[in-house]
Amino acid sequence: MNFPFFISKRYFVTNKNRNFVHIISWVSFLGIAIGTSALILVLSVFNGFEDLILKMYNSFYPHIKITLADGKVFDPSNIIINNPRIAEKAFVLEEEVFLKYQQKEFIATVKGVSSSYKELAKFDSLLVAGSYIDSYENNNVAVVGRGVAYHLSMGLGAISDQLQVYAPNRSAKSLLNPQTAFKQASILPVGVFGIQSEIDEKYIITPLSFIQNLVDRNDKISAIEIKLKNNNEMREVQEQLQIQLGDRFIIKNRLEQQEFLYKILNTEKLAVFLILSFIMIIATFNIVGSLSMLMLDKKKDIKIFKSFGVTENQIKMIFFNKSILTILVGIFIGISLGVLIAFLQQNYGFVGMGNGNFVVNSYPVLIKITDIFIVSITVLAIGLAASWYPAKVLSRKLF
Repeated sequence: MNFPFFISKRYFVTNKNRNFVHIISWVSFLGIAIGTSALILVLSVFNGFEDLILKMYNSFYPHIKITLADGKVFDPSNIIINNPRIAEKAFVLEEEVFLKYQQKEFIATVKGVSSSYKELAKFDSLLVAGSYIDSYENNNVAVVGRGVAYHLSMGLGAISDQLQVYAPNRSAKSLLNPQTAFKQASILPVGVFGIQSEIDEKYIITPLSFIQNLVDRNDKISAIEIKLKNNNEMREVQEQLQIQLGDRFIIKNRLEQQEFLYKILNTEKLAVFLILSFIMIIATFNIVGSLSMLMLDKKKDIKIFKSFGVTENQIKMIFFNKSILTILVGIFIGISLGVLIAFLQQNYGFVGMGNGNFVVNSYPVLIKITDIFIVSITVLAIGLAASWYPAKVLSRKLF
């Protein structure tokens, strides 16, 4: 067996001398374990919130969205999209409108959708009250966002009242005359959906033909939304469609449609990771102190080793290896403890979100193997840097 490693292991496992040096060594070990566990837990909670937020947004944003590069609307009859990886596609026309419900007024976006949109967005799972628009033969129906319903004081008991929709009249010669400047239609709110406040406060969903007739855009749409059979093929299908349709169209995958959201989530996670890593760096001063005190405590052993012909480099490796063993075991225990707590929270949710009206009752947690690997490498690198210097300097002075 390698001599420095053998002595290092003896120093690590021995419990004979329960002195101050031994206590400091245990404090150093616990600092590594607790710090590693905290990193795993915090990153897992961030993963949980990220997954929860993205699931809410992804229920509204399609895998791929096709829009016109120059202009707003186009005729979809001239576009042929044939790709075996596409599961569903829907035609969409979005227009900003003025809403009036009883004595309340609000500006929102009408999203007119074709019949296939229900399956594309799995809209039944998003309804919090009422039913979807396909339950009615009449096209003058709508599903209203929860935020829009709130601003219009549209309670469940009054959901059958007519909602007045006003849109700019494209054929009007002047907008100064309010009688001709706007076109008006009445729709029946038949349901309320809830996704995320930013979406709920902006959209109402209607049949495509309703908004096309209201704004005089017959047979025109503003986007084609596509759902894929396998969401891991988004980039490949995006590239294929871009080649097929050319530069006339902009084709965005789900990540590009929510680019700002992804940047925020990734930036927040990186910032928290760097802050906790900095705390770990401060915690590693315990390693420097405990290793320095251990080497001073073992001055007699060093002299004995020297009389046996042990070199200065071997002395350095004895204490360096001992510190690395402490770090490795601390990382292992810290990761095990962090993963265990995260697993229990993920399955049993024993840490709640309080008494507020949250989407979930307990803190969401998602464990990722990549996070475990990154935390292990980070803590090990910090520990190596903290162990090398005292082992090198003090071994030279004590040898």
